[in-house]
Amino acid sequence: MQHAATATTRTVDAGRWAISTVFLLNGVGIGLWAAHVPTVQARMGITTGMLSMVLLTIAAGALLAMPLMGGLTGRWGTRRMVLISGFAFALMLGVIMAVPSLPLLFGAAFLFGVSNGALDVAMNANASEVETARGLPTMSSFHGFFSLGGLFGAGIGGVLIGQGLGHGQGALAMAIASAVMLILVAPRVMAFAPHADGASHFALPRGAAISLGLLALLCFAIEGALVDWSALLMRERTGASEASAALGFSAFSIAMAACRFAGDRMIVRFGAVRVMAIGGLAMFAGLALAVTSTHFALSACGFALIGLGAANVVPLLIGAGGRIPGMSPGAGVAAVATLGYGGLLLAPPVLGWVAMHSSVTMALGMLSLAGLVIALNARILTRK
Repeated sequence: MQHAATATTRTVDAGRWAISTVFLLNGVGIGLWAAHVPTVQARMGITTGMLSMVLLTIAAGALLAMPLMGGLTGRWGTRRMVLISGFAFALMLGVIMAVPSLPLLFGAAFLFGVSNGALDVAMNANASEVETARGLPTMSSFHGFFSLGGLFGAGIGGVLIGQGLGHGQGALAMAIASAVMLILVAPRVMAFAPHADGASHFALPRGAAISLGLLALLCFAIEGALVDWSALLMRERTGASEASAALGFSAFSIAMAACRFAGDRMIVRFGAVRVMAIGGLAMFAGLALAVTSTHFALSACGFALIGLGAANVVPLLIGAGGRIPGMSPGAGVAAVATLGYGGLLLAPPVLGWVAMHSSVTMALGMLSLAGLVIALNARILTRK
């Protein structure tokens, strides 16, 4: 009996590191794509407006796939869908940066978004099941691997571009390497029994998932705003150069990655509700500091504080989504992720409209209130 328990523990531990690898590979792919965006724009000779349409096409594909994948994971199990969507993501990673024409770029962008959205739901659903099997908070470290992968992918992408391999050759090599890694970890990705609601093919938010998803939307809105507006804010408020202004988002990303790896221990020690409440307050304080400071170092510290606060909020919300009574982990994760992802889409244009009629400082200052809303609703994690 003891040997059986040990074997089960080993299986769960192996499953944990296998799905962590999938998170890492997904992050590497996203970081690699982010590094290649300017190169793709230059090679295609398209305007910034047309590039925005390409990026919107990726987001549209992801949003379409997320609720669909919620139903498919319930019907076929999370392991199968992790592997199918993982190989599809690796394939499209090699394709999107090598297509020769604009129509093919839009087609590849849509399929890249579909594969990424599908993988996002499938790996989070499997991670939620692994976390339940372990009986210990684990979701933050999974997302930590994604953040680490994003930093690696961006760095690798810069090296590839610097070596003249930025027109698809380097991406193809990385896509093949990702597929090989998936083959190696596939036997250790844990399989769980499909859930009863797997008959549903399209999992839309309902019930508790809506509340969790709206809070995720606010957190993603802050993240999305920082991607597009952090450098401009630092230039306006501190007079930093273009190169220096980019360090604000770097401070956010590094702080987020580091805090995610410490998040599981923090949750065990302080409790999920307290970690989420403090995270929301940190996002509010960090964004308030960033928009009011005229000193470069203080502003950068504000962005780092946002990263520390936001690090564990989304993993907690997605983990809670995977444990909603009456919903399969895939359906719950899909519902929360779909609403949350909407924050990445809606925040930049809405904030742009506010900034156009006032200032970037005013727009981001208003967004800081989202942190307070998250903090005040942290007890949602305890509701059934």
